[in-house]
Amino acid sequence: MLQSSITAWLKKPATVMKADQPTPVAAPPPMPLAQQAQPAMSPSEPSSAPTQERAIELAPSPPTAPLFSTPPLPENVELAPLAEELIPSFKRILSLTLPVSYPAVFFTESMEEPFHSITLMALWHPAPVNDGARNSSTEKPRLVGAIRCRILPSANLYISTISLLAPYRSHGIATHLLQKVAAKAVGMHGVRCVTAHVWEANEDGLEWYKKRGFDIIGKEDAYYHKLKPQGAVLVRKWIGVADLLAHPDAVSVLNR
Repeated sequence: MLQSSITAWLKKPATVMKADQPTPVAAPPPMPLAQQAQPAMSPSEPSSAPTQERAIELAPSPPTAPLFSTPPLPENVELAPLAEELIPSFKRILSLTLPVSYPAVFFTESMEEPFHSITLMALWHPAPVNDGARNSSTEKPRLVGAIRCRILPSANLYISTISLLAPYRSHGIATHLLQKVAAKAVGMHGVRCVTAHVWEANEDGLEWYKKRGFDIIGKEDAYYHKLKPQGAVLVRKWIGVADLLAHPDAVSVLNR
């Protein structure tokens, strides 16, 4: 049944729009804001109009196997939808990690469909999520990462922004955010690929995408009007079965 579901999914027209047991990870010590503010990855949206939709025409290409082995999600981390009470923290993360600002409408739209279903937050709890100690703790979880996407033509999941505070990197949290949103977008919107713009000066961000199987497919010289330099690199990854199987949400997607 799973094999036939996989075959059916791979044959879906591109125009349809619709781990090992984790090891507990101790919360890293707080870092000065100056260190937290170093960009994790470039914003994909241009700074002049973060919610402006740009159609990206993509030629068909076969899915490729992932190039990166995702570490298990830390037991302290919960991936949760964006809620009203998290919006102030969401704004703070973007201001600390990205070199552009986002207007109020960006966050308002993030609470509405189709944006809300493909927006995801990473919450760091003081105790493992499945541990009884979590329920007895009076300390609230901290928002440490976020991803916000939108659906473009040609069954394209476009990453508007993906961010993670510096002290919480190297745990695979950003990768899990991307995988979970991608798996959900496949089931809800029939997406076949993921794209993003990366600021040309952000070599670390571009390397992050490359390690996760993204290819460079173009460049725009004046994409970020308020940044120096202004250029952006367009990257793309076609979603394959291996990408879906990398996340638990894929089981329900592949069995439909």
